[in-house]
Amino acid sequence: MQVMLWLLTVATHVVLLAARRTSQADVMETDILDTDQACCCKEALCDVNDTEEIYSPNQGICCKFKSRKCGHIFSFSKFDAKAPDQSFCQKAHHVEYQIPPRSPQGQVIATSDLKPGHPAHTVQNYCDLSSHEEAVGDEASVADEEKTVGSRKGLMQSMVNEITSNSIDVMAKEIFSIYVCTRWAPDSEFLQILQNEISTEQLPNMEPGKLYSTGRFIPLRCSENFQVFSHVALGETSFENFEQQMKSLAEWYAAEKDGAVSDRLAKLTGLKEAKAFDLEAVVNATKTCTDKTGWSVSIHSASVAGLFANCQAVKWWLAKLRDWHRAMPFTSFMSPDEDAAKVAPKEKEQILMCFGKRVASQLHRREGGQHLMTDQNAIGCHGFWDMKQAGSMLARIVKLWRPPTCQLASMELDMKVKIMELMASMNSRLFDALPALLTEEISANSDFDGKALAASSLGVSLMRGMWQAISSSFSALRGHYTRLGQLLGNTVVKWAVCPLKNISTPEEVEKLDMALGTEDDLARYYAEIAYAKWTGHENLLPGEECEDGPLENTKACSLGIMQQDMPEPYKDEKFICPVRPLLPAKQQLEVLQKKKGWCPLRMNSEQMKGASWFYRGRTPQKTQYDMTENSPQKDFQAVRVMHFKSRQDSEFHLWRNFATISLQCTHEEMAETPRWCKDPQVHHSSSSTNAVLDSMGRAGRGTKRFVQQGLHKAGMAEEPHSNSAGGKAFGHWLYNRRKGAEAWIKDTTDAWFGKASDRYDKLRERSFLEIEAAELLHSLSFQRELESTGADSKRKQRYDRFASIAACKTMDPEMEFELKYEGIDDALQMARKAHQKFEKSIFGGPSFTVKLMGVGILQMSSFKSAWVDFHTLLQAGNEHWVATKNAMLGSLAGTISARGGESVRASDLMGFEATFHCGSRKEMHDLEPKEASAEKKATSSFSQCVIDGAKKNKELREASPAAPYLRDEVVVRVDFRSFEKCGLHLKPTSNGNETRNPVYETFQSISGCRSIEKPEKSEEYPQRIKDKVNSKGYRGLLLGSGMPDEMLFEIVIDPEDFLQEVPLE
Repeated sequence: MQVMLWLLTVATHVVLLAARRTSQADVMETDILDTDQACCCKEALCDVNDTEEIYSPNQGICCKFKSRKCGHIFSFSKFDAKAPDQSFCQKAHHVEYQIPPRSPQGQVIATSDLKPGHPAHTVQNYCDLSSHEEAVGDEASVADEEKTVGSRKGLMQSMVNEITSNSIDVMAKEIFSIYVCTRWAPDSEFLQILQNEISTEQLPNMEPGKLYSTGRFIPLRCSENFQVFSHVALGETSFENFEQQMKSLAEWYAAEKDGAVSDRLAKLTGLKEAKAFDLEAVVNATKTCTDKTGWSVSIHSASVAGLFANCQAVKWWLAKLRDWHRAMPFTSFMSPDEDAAKVAPKEKEQILMCFGKRVASQLHRREGGQHLMTDQNAIGCHGFWDMKQAGSMLARIVKLWRPPTCQLASMELDMKVKIMELMASMNSRLFDALPALLTEEISANSDFDGKALAASSLGVSLMRGMWQAISSSFSALRGHYTRLGQLLGNTVVKWAVCPLKNISTPEEVEKLDMALGTEDDLARYYAEIAYAKWTGHENLLPGEECEDGPLENTKACSLGIMQQDMPEPYKDEKFICPVRPLLPAKQQLEVLQKKKGWCPLRMNSEQMKGASWFYRGRTPQKTQYDMTENSPQKDFQAVRVMHFKSRQDSEFHLWRNFATISLQCTHEEMAETPRWCKDPQVHHSSSSTNAVLDSMGRAGRGTKRFVQQGLHKAGMAEEPHSNSAGGKAFGHWLYNRRKGAEAWIKDTTDAWFGKASDRYDKLRERSFLEIEAAELLHSLSFQRELESTGADSKRKQRYDRFASIAACKTMDPEMEFELKYEGIDDALQMARKAHQKFEKSIFGGPSFTVKLMGVGILQMSSFKSAWVDFHTLLQAGNEHWVATKNAMLGSLAGTISARGGESVRASDLMGFEATFHCGSRKEMHDLEPKEASAEKKATSSFSQCVIDGAKKNKELREASPAAPYLRDEVVVRVDFRSFEKCGLHLKPTSNGNETRNPVYETFQSISGCRSIEKPEKSEEYPQRIKDKVNSKGYRGLLLGSGMPDEMLFEIVIDPEDFLQEVPLE
């Protein structure tokens, strides 16, 4: 009873599991189409008595139709694997290699073997060569007529040979090909090659099997070369033909990736198993096989003897081997050295793919060798791939090389230029050898072998005469080169192949034009470059020469010429590619970088998106250049290329060049706010009046001290007085430094650092950008369609790809940024302190002014002890001066770094004012400096303008996130202006010794300052200064003037930044 219950439980679980599996299968698989049966397979031989079972030897599977889905829990069958497709249950699956159609390229073609579309066919059928026939009279003999016809045929053949074999275009295109090799077995053919390499001592004298198993000898069977560019029928294109070839090969790889040949090659370890690949042995086995009962062995796993014994198996194997030989007809090999052999391909690493020409040497043989051979080019090889990977690589090659990607066009141009460079080098080498050649022709003694050149004292006049003759001849030849270069630089040179026959119908004209190509002016373009050595022509690189641009006050610098369907059309896609080589991005940007005072206009990402002007360089398999015009617009921003660095990108981890650019004004901004788009005015203290007067005073004081010292040493005067207040002076210096450090630490809290850092980052983001060089070049490239020149009958559209440059700043962008940031920070510190120290009403007017001044007070405790105290004063509106210990303001006022004692000078102390205005960017720019110092008409107070402006700016930027320039953006403009003169007061003293104190002397020698009358009675100074002035030790007062060194006269602040430091709300 318990057993029955247990069985019932198990049955229930089985039913539930089956239901679950059936449900999952229903979800995962679609129903069988056109039949109620499923085609299911097993990895085994078929039952020879079951006629429904179909054996596919290449896959090693036996298949048949089943009433249930493959692997169904109730099928209880070994046929549990789903077949690759339904055909496996209908007939034995077999795929033969289909040789893709290909045309010969770059060889002499007989005019008798012609197809429409081939240049030779075009010449024969459309050339009118009647003018080349010799005149034949009425009484001319038959022999003469035959001679004339023969001459015309000979001319025709010569034309065909020149067009097909003596062409730069053909030479460049021939290189674009690919061949593939399969790692093969050391069959008898390869064993002969291996023995030949051993006997000629190219390989060590070892057992052939060991050389093979250790990777010292790798047999290869290779395909023919598949040409990208070939002669095709009218209406077809070369690449579509190449694409079909690659597709056929990929399909064959897909069919063979798990096939018998691939499987046995992967498992091959020695010469014994390699016999199965010996074609002659397999042919003999088909004649001597004894097992004729049908499929009794697996092609994948059978021994060589078992395979050869079964007639059906060996005959199938013979057909398959012949198929592989037809696909890979050429025998090649690799013989790595001992170290290289350690990384030889293994198992399923079978396919090697190689770009370019196969043959890398002349035909030759080993010394005493029995094989003709050539070196095989392996420069462009990649692999070894398994067959699945190989099929994927072929698809990727096709995808990358499609004409719209411009990969082929670019490489073809590079190849043509290299050919032309070699031709130009032939010319240059001849020119450089002319002096030696002329010497040999003019001089009787031209044998210099083993002789050293030495100065001669004899026959000077004779030698001079000879060298003048050589120089004259060389100059004449150089003149020929120069004139020819000037001629060819701007001259069309054409070979007029032949006149056309009479073409009577438009259909015939269309048919002719279908067979023709387009003009290629690359040779004419390069001629100017090639002859520049003699003509002296400069600015020949793309982008070096510029002309008036489409926008006012801009220039257009051509970067390249683009042409529709270059190098040939591709399906229905519209695209253009360069017909002249484009410079690599970094080099092209460096050309533009050298244009001092001119910067290219750039589209930002939003602007490119709006114009559908996308950069696709990082995905080279896509269409690169769209057939469309793209003109520069007024809202595009000028940029200045600063520097480059190479590093990996974040997406593909490839090493690329990245450029840092400075963001300048837009073209519209240049027109509306020109002053802010030019180099800003910078104050340099070295040229200020105070600095000049200080230097004169120091020179005078130095001379006086020098004379005094000399007189004392001569005994004619007493020793000059020295100042003994060194302790106080040092204490003052130390106090200032300590006070400054403490103040900085105290004032510059984390909150201030955070706000300052945010301002820095925001200004940096608006000022600079780092961008990949090729993407940058695309963003500053524009395109305009060129008018048709009628140069050829194809009428392909051509475009000029150009950069648009505009006048821009020349100041170092990093320096300008630092000056701007420091100016903004200085202005905010002054405004913040004014907000803390004075009534808030100062912000109620349309503008306000904050003044900052450094003050020095001379004090003496005796005629030998004098020192100078320094103080920082601040004033805003109509309020009195107040003292501040703010270290930042002290630094601006010069009191932190001022030199005391004998080194005191007026130029150390600053005195200047900052006037703040608020309004729209355009309005603030147009405000004249003289107006900025006075009250301007405004509809709102400064504080309200700043508060409203911060909100308005946020709305403007949200509405126009891509706009670099917003005319109505609200800004705070700050103008810095120096006080006219420093102020000086020196208290009269009756003590003559005091006046001889060095510190007093120095203070007294300060010149160029206005005189201060009765400072002790002034009410404008703070109490601290009053107390010092009225003290017993007071001897003098110095008021600073001037601005800190390298300070901008004018800066612009974002209202949001202003409110962060000065809370007006």
